[in-house]
Amino acid sequence: MRDQREVVRLLTEGWCGPGEKLAFIIGGPQKSGWFGATTSDGRGAPYEAGHDVLQPPWPSVNSLVATGEHLADEWVHDPAVFGWAHASGPQQAAPRSAAALNSGRHLAWLVCSNQRLAVVVEADTLAEAKGTGGESGFLGGLLGKGRANAGEVETWWELPTSGIAGFAAADLGRGFDPVEFFRIGFADGSVLEFRMKDAAELVKVAEERL
Repeated sequence: MRDQREVVRLLTEGWCGPGEKLAFIIGGPQKSGWFGATTSDGRGAPYEAGHDVLQPPWPSVNSLVATGEHLADEWVHDPAVFGWAHASGPQQAAPRSAAALNSGRHLAWLVCSNQRLAVVVEADTLAEAKGTGGESGFLGGLLGKGRANAGEVETWWELPTSGIAGFAAADLGRGFDPVEFFRIGFADGSVLEFRMKDAAELVKVAEERL
C-alpha cells in the first residue's frame, strides 16, 4: 500500500487528463474499514465486497451490522465500518462506488478532481498480491481490467462531477460523542458518507476546487 503522496504523484503524472486537477483523495490508512449500504435490496456491511481474495487490515464487522439488524446509525460505532451508502436502488452512484471501494480493499482510493469522482485502485500491488489466477465475479472482472491495462493505478468506477449534487458535513452516532462524517450527495439522489475528522474543512476544500 502506497502512501498518499505517492498516490497523488501517480495520479497527477499519469491519471489526470488535460486541465484536470485533484480536489481531494481518501484512502490508505485513513480508509480504515468497509462500506455498508442501504438499498432496495436490503442493508448490511460490507456491501458487495467480492470474494475474500485479499484480507485488509481491518476488524470483522459486527454481526448485527453485517446482517442489517442494527438500529438507525448504530453502524457508526462499529470500528470495522468506515462509511455507508444510502440509495433507493443498487445501480445508483453511492452503492456502486461503495462496492468498488470494498472490492479494492485497502488498496482502493476515492479520488475527486475538478472533472470526476472515481475509485482508483493500486492495480499493480493488488495483482501482485493475488497472483494471476482464479478470481471471478465483480472483483475478478476488475482485476482482469487492471491486468489488461497493466497500469500502476486503475479506475474501477467513475462519475463526472456533474453527477455530484453537493458535499456536506454531519455528526452521526447514538452517544454523547458524535462522529464526524463527510457526505457526498449525488444527482441521482443517493448519498455516500464516511468518517472524516474536520469534515467541514474538507467540504470547503471540495467546493473551492470543483
